[in-house]
Amino acid sequence: MSARAGFEFLEHTADVGIRSFGASVEEVFEQATRGLAEIIGAWRWDPDAEIEAGDEVPVAVDADPGDLAGLLVDWLSEVLYLHEVRDAAFGGVRVERVGGGRAEGTVTLVPAGPGGFEGTPVKAVTYHRLKVGPGSDGWVAEVYLDI
Repeated sequence: MSARAGFEFLEHTADVGIRSFGASVEEVFEQATRGLAEIIGAWRWDPDAEIEAGDEVPVAVDADPGDLAGLLVDWLSEVLYLHEVRDAAFGGVRVERVGGGRAEGTVTLVPAGPGGFEGTPVKAVTYHRLKVGPGSDGWVAEVYLDI
């Protein structure tokens, strides 16, 4: 991960947004995934702590070639689906390839832990103000979530 990788939350009247950034489009997808997991209270990765081993689950989604923004919506929607159907938190994310209308990688699912999730439930990933592209210092994405 580059020193410039990360994410921040964006204010919105009824939704919540994530702006993610990184040296590559793959890094931007990873950071957007971390942002989603933080919002729902399901991010459990801490490099300084021992966590229970999780299940590495392959994730692959397809969209129209050249539609990176649509691909990000599909990727995050699939990650949200995995969280919901497995009632799991995330212990890690790795996006290996984004391009040609396909995103591939893995998420590590870990037990939710006592108390479940203390974040904000997310209904859906939206296309509202959606953008993914090169920025002044790497790649940037903005995506809004329906809460």
